[in-house]
Amino acid sequence: MTLPRRTLLALPALASTAQAQPAWPNRPIRLLVGFAPGGAIDIVARLVAPALAARLGQPVVVENRAGAGGNIAAEVLANATADGHTLMLATPGPLTVNPAIYRHLPFDPARSFAPVAQLGVVLDVLAVPAARPWQTTADVIAAAKAAPGALNVSHSGVGSGSHVGIALLRSLTGIDVLEVPYGGGGPMMADFLSGKLDATIGTAPVLVPLARAGRIRILGVAQNERSVLLPGVPAMAEAVPGYDLRSWFGLVAPAGTPASVIDRLHHAAATALAEPEIVARLQQQVTEPAVTDPAAFARMLAEERARWAPLMRAANVTVE
Repeated sequence: MTLPRRTLLALPALASTAQAQPAWPNRPIRLLVGFAPGGAIDIVARLVAPALAARLGQPVVVENRAGAGGNIAAEVLANATADGHTLMLATPGPLTVNPAIYRHLPFDPARSFAPVAQLGVVLDVLAVPAARPWQTTADVIAAAKAAPGALNVSHSGVGSGSHVGIALLRSLTGIDVLEVPYGGGGPMMADFLSGKLDATIGTAPVLVPLARAGRIRILGVAQNERSVLLPGVPAMAEAVPGYDLRSWFGLVAPAGTPASVIDRLHHAAATALAEPEIVARLQQQVTEPAVTDPAAFARMLAEERARWAPLMRAANVTVE
């Protein structure tokens, strides 16, 4: 078959264009984290980054952009070039919770990002300082009911998983507590350990080592069933029927990132988190790998937005 002359003339230009496309990745990759160093998501990011780097052939550099419940990091990602060299280890806040509580967001949670994969679930727990007398979730609820507004309960930022966990507890029990927000799990710990705070719903990677050292006490797992990662710790739903909080984390890129890049990122993440060594290290941090494909992750994000928006609005939480 003889090709038309116009097609023949176009072939060298097409070949030149293909050759001009740089291989991906061709420089270090930024992995944004929306919270301060030392928190659970930062711990996970620093475990996952080297595994991704080994499979992508470029360094993956964790970059903390803390503040506004993860919105600062999300804004950086939304404005980044969609070439796969800037990613974010996302948490529920900026993608599913914050749309219901921030009046103005500098990005569209449903349109500014390209989901790559949910990577796993970080276990949340209810904890109190060792000096506090409470031994169970029911004890904390009873103390809060006995002195409305007196107990101060900390969370790691507006829109964070721990913030949602407190809102859910208040909704299901009717308790009135003083919420104390922080910019991340790390900064909160100094006040928590000094006894300035009464309780927290926080992430297990930060709190479990402190419990093992006898400095705090974990009263319940923040979900509707017990976890094999914390045997012997009751589920909070045993005291509060219907209580179920799952703090997932996942990989997202800017909207418009080429499908080929998304596919390679997903493959790198899926193979990394299937490695027995990575699984073991995450489980040591009381974190469970749970990798999904981009389409399933997108569906989960939509479902989460629909679930949490009514709760946060009912809690009358708004931020300008």
